[in-house]
Amino acid sequence: FRMFAAGDKVVYPLHGGAIIKEIKIKEQDGNDTAYYILQMLFENMVVAIPVSNAERLGLRSIGDNALLTKVEAVLRQVPDVQSVKSISWNRRFQLYMARIKSGDILEVAKIFKLLSIMENNKKISVGERRLLHNTKQILQSEIMLIRNVDADAANQWLDACCAG
Repeated sequence: FRMFAAGDKVVYPLHGGAIIKEIKIKEQDGNDTAYYILQMLFENMVVAIPVSNAERLGLRSIGDNALLTKVEAVLRQVPDVQSVKSISWNRRFQLYMARIKSGDILEVAKIFKLLSIMENNKKISVGERRLLHNTKQILQSEIMLIRNVDADAANQWLDACCAG
C-alpha cells in the first residue's frame, strides 16, 4: 500500500474524489495517530481518515484517461432493468452499497446508469433517487480530478456518455 502526501488526488469510495490537504498527527488514547485530512470536492466536506485504516477503507489514487474510457463504455451500455426490478428494494440497496464501497468506479458507473434509466421511466424511490445523486457525485468528482475540469464540465461529459 502506498502512502499518500499532501496535494495528492484520491478517491474515498463512499464520497468520491478528494484532495489530501495535509497529514495530521492527533493524539488518541495516549498514542500519536496519523490522519489524512481530505478536502472532498462536493458539499465543502472535510474528512479525516487514519492513515493505518486508509487501505481497508478503500482510499485509492484517482484513475486516468484510460479508466475514463472504460467508464464511458459502461455508460453507453444498456443495463437489464427488468432483472433488477425483480429484487426487493432492500436487497437492491444492500447490493448497490456493497458495490459503491468497493471503490470500483466502473461499478459506480453501472449503478448510476441503471438508476438513471429507472428514473427516466419514472419508477424510482426516494432512496434510489438519493443513490442516483450520490453515484453521480462520485463519478463527477473523479472526472473533475482526472480531466482537471469543473463540476459542470464533468456533468456534460457524463450526459454525453449516457446519451450515446
